[in-house]
Amino acid sequence: MKTIKLLLLVLFVALLPYQMALAGEMKTVSDYKFSDEGFNDHWASEEMENLLYADVVEGSTGHGGLLYVNPDEHITRAQFVRTIVAALGLSSDGLGKSFLDVEKGEWYGDSIRIASDLGLVDGDKGYFYPHAPITRAEITKIIVLAFENTTVFSSDSGKTFKDVTQDNWANRFIQMASSAHIINGYGDSFSPNQFATRAEAFVMLQRALQQELSELPEDADLTNVLQNYITREHTLVETNRFAEIADLDKEYGTGFYQSGGGDPKPFDWFYPAVEEAEITIEINDEDMQFKVLEKANRFAKVQVSGISVTIDAKLPSQPELNQNFTTQMDNGVYHLKKDSLTGKWKIYNYQDR
Repeated sequence: MKTIKLLLLVLFVALLPYQMALAGEMKTVSDYKFSDEGFNDHWASEEMENLLYADVVEGSTGHGGLLYVNPDEHITRAQFVRTIVAALGLSSDGLGKSFLDVEKGEWYGDSIRIASDLGLVDGDKGYFYPHAPITRAEITKIIVLAFENTTVFSSDSGKTFKDVTQDNWANRFIQMASSAHIINGYGDSFSPNQFATRAEAFVMLQRALQQELSELPEDADLTNVLQNYITREHTLVETNRFAEIADLDKEYGTGFYQSGGGDPKPFDWFYPAVEEAEITIEINDEDMQFKVLEKANRFAKVQVSGISVTIDAKLPSQPELNQNFTTQMDNGVYHLKKDSLTGKWKIYNYQDR
């Protein structure tokens, strides 16, 4: 058991999202709150949320500064290229292809340069048409080319679609993506020339990332990260150094978790913020256990169990407000991604089970 005593006001200030001192240096929780009507009931909500929380894809700011994913809108060629370059952390020193309609300084310019230099996109007669919607067949080709070195594809074991003939330019890519279960189509049709929605593009990308199994991390690579993070966090709590937790989360977190939105602080509970309140926190992590649920080259999920937190709060001037309760942190799942620059595994979300 680890026990500490502290003033409640200090606790509350310490648990403000990153002490507010980091404001402007990174995203806040509000940057991950989506305002699309019916978002949680959308058929692709899980995949979209996961990629958004991991900072692989982005929403757009609409009326009143609200964030929207716009899942059923068409995704443009520039938007998808930028997304896949960001998702895979692609880079290149080459000049890439020169397109008459891609001006320097545009938000998508560098992504198109990288993708064209790596052979993922071609354009047509000197034009790229960045603002045009991209078709399902075009997305499939880009995904296959981008993942061909990290994913097992087959050109003869995929699903047969009645609207994709043998002489279709995209037939080989569609067959390969189907063999890896990256695409499913609509029954026995694929609609290759149909413009893809943002949701469709995100789901295809999510599936491709899950199929990257060429350089799997060892379980210890993942569990050691969480072991170090959690025990260090408990030490800070134990020694009443709450202000340092923000820096710890910045070191081990990314995306939604780093913003404070996915952080399962067991001490974040309501109580009158008065200085004379005395709190005792006991953390029992001696039986902490880890279980790797999923892992791919860049993403993983690890379940953590065996932690309990007991909080005893006393307010001498108002004893009727005293509280004592225990929170079991069992079977929570940490979502991790491999940072493309440093190679370190970082936490981008946490979910209770």
